[in-house]
Amino acid sequence: CPIEVKKYFQRNSKSIQQLISNSKNKKGNNTFDISSELKNIDLVDFDPDEVIATRKAFGMSLDKFSSHIPTIVGGSADLDGSNCTTNFANTHGDFSSTNLKGRNIPFGVREFPMGSIMNGISLYGGLFPFGGTFLVFSDYVRSAIRLSAIQKLHVMYEFTHDSIFVGEDGPTHQPVEHIMSLRLIPNLLVFRPADAIETHFCFEAIMENDKNPSTILLTRQKLPVSVLDKNTIRDGVKKGAYTVLESDNPDLVIFTTGSESHLALSIAKEIKNDVKIVNIPCWELFEQQSEAYKNSILTYSCKKRVSLEAGTTLGWEKFVGQHGLKIGIDDFGLSAPGVDVAKQFDFTKEKITAKIKKYLND
Repeated sequence: CPIEVKKYFQRNSKSIQQLISNSKNKKGNNTFDISSELKNIDLVDFDPDEVIATRKAFGMSLDKFSSHIPTIVGGSADLDGSNCTTNFANTHGDFSSTNLKGRNIPFGVREFPMGSIMNGISLYGGLFPFGGTFLVFSDYVRSAIRLSAIQKLHVMYEFTHDSIFVGEDGPTHQPVEHIMSLRLIPNLLVFRPADAIETHFCFEAIMENDKNPSTILLTRQKLPVSVLDKNTIRDGVKKGAYTVLESDNPDLVIFTTGSESHLALSIAKEIKNDVKIVNIPCWELFEQQSEAYKNSILTYSCKKRVSLEAGTTLGWEKFVGQHGLKIGIDDFGLSAPGVDVAKQFDFTKEKITAKIKKYLND
């Protein structure tokens, strides 16, 4: 109760003040230089012929980065298997009163306490905390995310099952408004990688950007591995947006993120017009780039502009304008296999291609 809390602080005021003083003296004196070690971490050897969910790619990247960086600690809100953090837990052990060297934190089904614990660890300093759950449950941890952003803490929220393609769990587990709602939070970096390689480089960018909290949004469904040059992808992730299909004088520009990047590429093959496709893994990093770079990506000379993302379309007018075509999901999902849910919302290659062709001819 409040009276007992007050008495506790009265009894221990001197020792608490000493702890605060010691903490201030130690602030910033991390025992491990993350930025230097990042140079020694190679890209995970993803099989280019394999289709792989970005949540699985995250788990593989986590294993790679955590083997080099001993200050990475964290875990999942009782979703290790779904968040692909099981191997991290098995490798590094659970943190407990009998195992203080354990790096996995079994948060339990407690999303908000998970975020609060992450914030506390980051405020103390010396460690890089992460926590994982489903994207739809980001609502439960939102207050902690907001505090992370207010204090500009270096923490990472891993959110898997990032769209209606979750499938049979239905509308309660299918995020719709969540991607855009996270982008509304100041100081928060929101990453939505398009494939396994981009996932690795998003992880790297999160480690580099130590003045911001980050979220990384990941798929349940499997995706093809990009055939683009790895340095192009890496540089594009660092800048928040890059061109994945170039055209010097496009008739159409498609702006996309995450799992819809590959969909956009397949749609472009069905359209006879010249198409430019821009992938935007992180809106916030893109906003930080020079005007020259942003203009080269945005291609204002092209008047036909389309956005494609498996979430609410609100906000995409930032890229396509008031007369652009915004394609997404503006209603709650339903319980069915992911491909069937997509058909219900006309969110398929065939339906989207037809919609874009009609838009081009208007």
